[in-house]
Amino acid sequence: MASVQLKHHYENKSDQEVYEAALQAIPNAGLNVWKKRELARLVLAVGEQDGQEVRCNIVVSMADGSVTISAESDDLGEDILNQVAQKLVVELDKLLA
Repeated sequence: MASVQLKHHYENKSDQEVYEAALQAIPNAGLNVWKKRELARLVLAVGEQDGQEVRCNIVVSMADGSVTISAESDDLGEDILNQVAQKLVVELDKLLA
């Protein structure tokens, strides 16, 4: 099983703004929101890449508006997972610009 993790910071954005953007960024990136935990500012997603399942988490820090994005798969390598995580960053950047 491979996994990757990225951290990204959004200045002048509240944790609520970033969390709401995460809820929109996931479908925009071609994934499905599987579960959400508003109090923890956590969004879990699932989807497919190259016909294989991908699981992603976006955790929003309540302290500084940063996000930690993780992607994992039983059958895909880190290079593909990195592309999935980067796609989520791109979608978040669009929504929070």
